[in-house]
Amino acid sequence: MSLAQRLKDALPHELKRRVRESRHRNDSGPYSALLSMDQDMETIFDVGANVGNLSLAFLRWFPRATVHGFEPATKMFGEMNTRIESAGFASRFRGHQIGFYDKETQGDLHLSSHHGANSLMEIGEAYHAANPHIGSNATESIELVRMDDFVREAGIKHIDLVKIDVEGVENEVLRGGAETFSSMVDTVILELSFVRHERSEGNHIQLFQTMHELGFAPAYLFDIEQAEIGTPWRLSQVDCVFRKY
Repeated sequence: MSLAQRLKDALPHELKRRVRESRHRNDSGPYSALLSMDQDMETIFDVGANVGNLSLAFLRWFPRATVHGFEPATKMFGEMNTRIESAGFASRFRGHQIGFYDKETQGDLHLSSHHGANSLMEIGEAYHAANPHIGSNATESIELVRMDDFVREAGIKHIDLVKIDVEGVENEVLRGGAETFSSMVDTVILELSFVRHERSEGNHIQLFQTMHELGFAPAYLFDIEQAEIGTPWRLSQVDCVFRKY
């Protein structure tokens, strides 16, 4: 961790919060979404944590929170833990090398040329058209469990925030955690891809319906990714904050 970051982390939390409000108030990215969230939250799940970018942000923004980072890919899992330990947040972080799904099983994770695109899904035509620079390099067998089973076995009673970035298997994650989301979760940050599935499948509609059935409604959209003007289907991806209604 750089000296500048160490000095920032040493500042009083209230001062850091005011600086962040000033810097990110007009952003369209994830930090603008965090500004409206309870600074005293205690338990956060980062599902599809990758190398821990958002886990680190959660640890810095929410000083009372224990962050659980779920990342099944071996390389990404190692990098995530190393980064968080070197940043000095190991005491409030719990790393889990598993993925969530709607059943307990083994899965083949497709490791892509861009680590943020690792997915249980193969690259389809729509995704390739939107991301021609991304390809699959290999596969890794990973452990998949239901969130409901994990939460029950871990003895967790309440989760303030769940972030889900799982590249196309969001519905499976939600169905495997239906009891948890319905009764224990306050806020969800969910990445919605319009290219992982063919648009004709209506996966995006299913996701909104699932969230509604679990008691959530959309509250804020950010990080909207679109193709160039002139492309018939411009919308590629968006992140959405859902809150309990």
